[in-house]
Amino acid sequence: MSGIVAAPLAAASAFSTEEPSNRVPPCFVVILADDMGWADLGHDGSRIDTPNLDRLAREGAKLSRFYASAPMCSPTRAALLTGRYPHSVGMPELASSQQRGAVPVLSLSHEAITLPEALKPAGYRSAAVGKWHLGYGLDNAPRTHGFDEYWGSLLGTPQYWEPRETYHNETPIKVTGHFTDAITDFAVAWLRGEAQTARPFFLYLAYNAPHYPLEAPADLVYKYRRRFPDRGLFAIYAAMVEHLDRGIGRVLATLDEFHLTDRTVVVFTSDNGPSAEPNSYGPEGADFSNGPLRGFKFGLHEGGVRVPFLARWPGHIPPGLVRAEPAITMDILPTLLDAAGIVPDAGHEIHGTSILPLLENRPFNRRDAFHWENQQNAAVLAGEWKLLIRPWLKEPLLYRPGDDASESTDLAANNPDKVAELLALHARWRSGYYPNPLPQQTIRSSYFFPATREDP
Repeated sequence: MSGIVAAPLAAASAFSTEEPSNRVPPCFVVILADDMGWADLGHDGSRIDTPNLDRLAREGAKLSRFYASAPMCSPTRAALLTGRYPHSVGMPELASSQQRGAVPVLSLSHEAITLPEALKPAGYRSAAVGKWHLGYGLDNAPRTHGFDEYWGSLLGTPQYWEPRETYHNETPIKVTGHFTDAITDFAVAWLRGEAQTARPFFLYLAYNAPHYPLEAPADLVYKYRRRFPDRGLFAIYAAMVEHLDRGIGRVLATLDEFHLTDRTVVVFTSDNGPSAEPNSYGPEGADFSNGPLRGFKFGLHEGGVRVPFLARWPGHIPPGLVRAEPAITMDILPTLLDAAGIVPDAGHEIHGTSILPLLENRPFNRRDAFHWENQQNAAVLAGEWKLLIRPWLKEPLLYRPGDDASESTDLAANNPDKVAELLALHARWRSGYYPNPLPQQTIRSSYFFPATREDP
């Protein structure tokens, strides 16, 4: 893990390429779902039809222990675009247009080098399409962070039928129809335009589905109410997941149509686990989405941060590959730079690790621990040991999620030395990456942490 630097270098000078001159650089499509559970994909037995995501799994690699860099939206998106812990780039909590309690107005730091900025010197053109949620106002919009084009909403919850705060670049626009379809429409049109050029591209396709409000096309809602007659709002959620999958299918079909499939790295993941918030489908529905995992969005049990991850790159990533080594959102940036042959300057701050060897089914060994912290909880995963700290509990919890995915057995009492070791490890991380933390909330929020049988 690289250390903190006082002033990141300018994007144009921070990267070099080490590629043969005759090599065609790969294109990149990174697809981010919103609040999608680890167990929601059809090939995992969810009974939600996701044929296009299932296709990605067949034709590429699946990581069964991929973690979001935060159990909530904005910090994970910041980690994806910078390859850094979100705490170090101004995004330890959710972005908001107003101060919320002790959480100030937050936005992604302009000092951090983003993925489009890193790719630009190598000739890449980039677009962000969909949900942003990394700062409000046009002075924090995507094109201030290196994207060449933007279409979507700056909000965290833009709605679906009448999405709000929508822009094409800096121009306000009115979006008609369902927002998932509109996002897909623009992404497909943008890809068609890029297909007419010889330059490489990066498409950041950030859907807001299946985040609440639960709004899906009527035909799909009817389909899943028949399939899940006793699951209440889960039927609408399932319809939103299939609707999202259909949009992804149109994007994949566009790559096929223009013979871009073989030269394009496609990545799919989610920003955090399923939401049990009362304005979503509640803990009963979220318990279907997290499968055997414990917990939901906002929490640092596995269900809040272990998310789907698929990656396809024909000729490089073996089809049908499944690997179980842990990886995390902030690994995406260094992985794509590795695939493009772009070498970051030695002084550039990146906390993630290239997982290209893992995706190509080569030996992969990670030594760094993963750290999480927000106002409600903190956690560290080091090797096979995971320590979870909840401020309203007197003692931390200790698990081995590789052996105990449901985190049903707390091992803390029998392993006090390991608890002390991980507490010290997290304290050192905090001093370097989150030296001025927001105050933790010592009273459990029933909104974020509804009482359940597994988590009373």
